Amino acid sequence: MRTHVVTDALPVAAAGGPALTGKFLQLVWRGDEYLVFADAAARRFHNQILACFLAERGIEHRWRDEQTLEFDGAQLTVVGGGRFRLDTVARTLELRDNSQAYGRFAESGLAERIAAADHAWSVYRITIL
Repeated sequence: MRTHVVTDALPVAAAGGPALTGKFLQLVWRGDEYLVFADAAARRFHNQILACFLAERGIEHRWRDEQTLEFDGAQLTVVGGGRFRLDTVARTLELRDNSQAYGRFAESGLAERIAAADHAWSVYRITIL
């Protein structure tokens, strides 16, 4: 299983600028793990992050009501979610908390899988709180 780091609705961090904060989801789709990170101002809720992921990949889904997103669970599994803080100056990525809708992410081995991913954040020091 490969791990993919996906950034959704994240502003480009200016050198020396403030840290980026937001929410993330941990998903398994087609046998691969996806970590989808989004700015909290753009995606206030974890289900909004999921809806964007599904839409971008053409996976059928619908909103049953304002809070409930329905999709084909045979194609995709939501492992969990949390919050993150990314400091581009210190080159650190902190992962913490949990998603109220989907529970906590699976942290075992996660830092190592992010470090092995083909993404700019793979060289960051990753802390799980």
